Amino acid sequence: MKHVYKLIIILPMFFSSNSSSAQNDSSSKKSFFKVNVNYLSDAVYFGRKDSSTVPYLRSSITYTYKSGFYIAAGMALLVSANEPARIDLFNIDAGYDFSINKLDAGIYASRFFYSNASYAVGSELKGLLGVYLGYNLGPVTLNAGGDLLFSTNTDFSTNLGLSHAFESGEENNKWTIAPTAQVNAGTQYFNEAYYEFRKFTFPTAASNSGSGNGKGKGRGHSNSSNSGGGTTTTVKTVTFYDKNKFTILDYEFSLPVNYDAKRWGLYALPTVAVPTNAASYAIDNAIQKESLSNSFFIEIGAYVKF
Repeated sequence: MKHVYKLIIILPMFFSSNSSSAQNDSSSKKSFFKVNVNYLSDAVYFGRKDSSTVPYLRSSITYTYKSGFYIAAGMALLVSANEPARIDLFNIDAGYDFSINKLDAGIYASRFFYSNASYAVGSELKGLLGVYLGYNLGPVTLNAGGDLLFSTNTDFSTNLGLSHAFESGEENNKWTIAPTAQVNAGTQYFNEAYYEFRKFTFPTAASNSGSGNGKGKGRGHSNSSNSGGGTTTTVKTVTFYDKNKFTILDYEFSLPVNYDAKRWGLYALPTVAVPTNAASYAIDNAIQKESLSNSFFIEIGAYVKF
C-alpha cells in the first residue's frame, strides 16, 4: 500500500510519512478523476519535525488514465492556531502504476512550491523522483521504494516495510485495516537546508557561503521575526554535519483504515514515528545535537471519484 505527503508526502511529503502519491486505483478499467480532501495533524518528515506543530488542510485533484498513468495537483493550507491561515504548499505530481499477479509497482515524480514563510522540515524540497514495489507474500506484503530528493543538493532515500490487510465487505462496500511497519533511510541535505534557511527565528548564513549575507532571512520562522525595517540584525552562521551520511532516519508504525464505496471513500492514517541517528550542527561554531522525539500524527480524509 502506498500513501500520500508527500508529502508526504509526500507528504511526504509530503506529506505522509512517505513523500509519494498513492494511486491504488490504477487497476480500474476506466479513466477517472478523483478529488481528495484531508487533514494532517503535523507535517513530520522522516521522523523530523519543527518545534512548532505544522497542521495542514490539504486538497488535491487527480486524473488517472485506464492504463495506469496519472497526473495530479494539490495544495496545503496551514491551519495552525498560532498564526493566520495561509497556503503553505502547491504540488504537481505524475506517475505510472501497474500490477502483475502479486506484484504492485510504480514510478512517480513531484514538484513542490513552498511558501517562503513555511517552516515545515521538508520546505526546502523542490521535487522528487521515485519508485515503489509491493509483493504479496501471503501472510504479509513486502513493500520497498527509493527516492531522489531535490533541494540544495540531491538526497537518496529508501524505505522497506511489511504490512497485512484485513478486509471486510464486498467490492464497492469494503473496509480495510492494514497494520504497517516501515523503516526509512537516507541522506540529509534536505535537513541541512531546513536548518540553514527555515528553522531559526534569526537570519542565518550557510557556513560555506563565505559572504555572511543572511540567506535565511525572509524564510521560515525568520520571515515573521525580521519584518521591521531599518533594524540591524546579526547574522549567525549555521553548519550542518552528517548531511551526506546514509543512515536509518526513522521507524514508522501505522494503522491505515479505509472505507471504499463505488465513487467515494473515507480513510484515516494514524502513525507513530520513532526517529534515530540525530545529526550534529553548529551555530557560530558552537556544536549542538539535533533534538529528536517520537511523534504521533494522523491524516483523516475523504475522496470522490467521477
